[in-house]
Amino acid sequence: MIEVSFLQGCMQLAQGYVDVLKLFIVAVKTGYEKKIPLDELNQLVQDCPVNSAGRDLMKEELELRREWMAVVYGMMEALNNNEMGDQETTSDTTTISSNDSSQTRVTQVVDSMLQLQRYLQEEEVQSGGEQDSIVALTNLTVEQALQKLPNLSQLMDELESSPMEKAFLTNDIRVALLTFKVIEEEKICFEDRKGSLGPNSEIPRPPIKGT
Repeated sequence: MIEVSFLQGCMQLAQGYVDVLKLFIVAVKTGYEKKIPLDELNQLVQDCPVNSAGRDLMKEELELRREWMAVVYGMMEALNNNEMGDQETTSDTTTISSNDSSQTRVTQVVDSMLQLQRYLQEEEVQSGGEQDSIVALTNLTVEQALQKLPNLSQLMDELESSPMEKAFLTNDIRVALLTFKVIEEEKICFEDRKGSLGPNSEIPRPPIKGT
């Protein structure tokens, strides 16, 4: 799923769609939840006999896929630690990257997403609940997120002379925002009529043979 959804997701992004990219996030998120170390999952994807591109991926494509996977793992780790009130704890499953620039970029994006989440939660409190922080967060565009995050906006400006680095950062932010959205959509899938998680709930699946 990761191998196929990555390529299809890239093509969809060029047309302004993110549905397949969300499938990519779900697949990577599953790897995290199964406690598969990031590097091991990345190697499993590279060793996958399926070659949906019909060719070997270029170095830049492999790096982009690895970085998107790192963003999802980083987001899951940070959100889990945040819920437990321990933002310093790290997991054996999460190794951001051996590439310094990639690691710095992913870390900045993940930290900024948590900052954004807190900012929107504060706005919800100040509005007396009229502004739902979850709805606001899951509907933000990259541009809107940058307006609320001066540090990332400044970093984006500094990368004007490096189109490749700027593209990586833009897509990292998009993947991080969509990770929030995927998590909330999964919660909705599990909710019963009373709005709580039912003990026997299952994720709705398409009526396709073999699924």
